[in-house]
This record gives sequence, structure tokens and C-alpha cells, in this order.
Amino acid sequence: MTDLNCILAGLARLLGPIVIMLLWRKRTKARLLPAVVALALCFPVFMLANAIRSGFDYSSSISFYIQQGLLYAIFEETAKYIAMRFILSDYDECRDAVTYSIGHGAYEDLGGGVSCFKLIGKGIAHPMIFPLNFWALFEGTISGAASCIMILYGIRTDKARIMLPLAIVFHAVSSVVMNVFIELAAVIISTLLTGIKVYIALRCREAMQIPEMNVDET
Repeated sequence: MTDLNCILAGLARLLGPIVIMLLWRKRTKARLLPAVVALALCFPVFMLANAIRSGFDYSSSISFYIQQGLLYAIFEETAKYIAMRFILSDYDECRDAVTYSIGHGAYEDLGGGVSCFKLIGKGIAHPMIFPLNFWALFEGTISGAASCIMILYGIRTDKARIMLPLAIVFHAVSSVVMNVFIELAAVIISTLLTGIKVYIALRCREAMQIPEMNVDET
């Protein structure tokens, strides 16, 4: 049963982003390029971050997790900003930001899926590996989409100096929470943080739509 859960968890992480992208594209007619750019950027970004992390001091686990959380938050969120500000400047709709986040999440889910498959036959997998990874897939997708919308709002309103650091802080805190707290507490706190991000993202989306609506009316 444990091996079956590992297989299901791995499949969920590997196939989940594809299913989500197909559903998102069907609903919004979203363009695919932002997802492709995100996936391509993740390779050098994570390789560089991994190289820097290898030099961290592992003697204090909490200190290590804080440094790791900040490192990846800065690299990932800054990469999103650079991509949406300079590479995808013509893809400036909220649906494009969400598409980017799905591509970015696909890279992380790829690693998560492979890790689940590696546990097959070893008898050391967590008994809740499937529901935990299923939750991680969707919570991560929603959290990533909220971050991208926040950053897009910062770009379109010249408030990136506020929104980018805010996205970094949310990312870093969530990462530390998932590594430091016990499972149930980590899930609850992370979900609450995601809920706050979603609220902020919805307000940002609402604010970005106001000028668009005015233009349509005129």
C-alpha cells in the first residue's frame, strides 16, 4: 500500500501541472509562452541557488532553513519579476501571470514527483505521502499564481519595490514554516499564508482591471 501511495503521489506531481495547464488554457484561452519561459528559467535559477546553498552551514537546522528559504525566495521571485518585466513584456494580463506560475510550479513538481518515485520499495515513505503531495500540488499552484499576480501588479503600477519584496517575504516564510514546524501545523500555517496572498492578489487583479474597464467604456 505504501508503494502504491508513492506511485500515486509521484503521478499527481508529474501530471498535475499538465492537467492544470490544459484546464486553465481551455477556460481562459491563455497563451502558453509564459509557462515555457518559466520552465526554462527555472533550470539555471535553481542550479545557481543549489550551488550557493551547498556552502551553507548545516550545524543549526533552523538557521539553515531560514537561509535556504530566503535564498530560494529571492532567486525565484526575482526571476519571475525579470521574466514578466523584460522577457514577457507583451504578456501583461493576469491570465499570463497565472500561466507563468503553472510553468514555474511544473519544475518544482517534477522534482517532487521524482522524489516520490525514489521511495518505492524502500519502506520509508510517509503514510500520508499521497494526500500531502496532492495538497502540495494545488496549494503550491494557488500560492504561485498569487505571487505572480502580485508581481505583475507591481510592474504595471510602478510598485515593484513594494510587491516584489512582499512576494519574497511570503515565499521565504512559507518555506521556513514547511521545514521547521510539524506536518499538521505546517500545513495549516502555510495554507493561511496562501489565503492571505490570494486575498492580496485578488485586490491587485481588481485594481489592474479598473483602467481596462474604463478604456472599454470609452
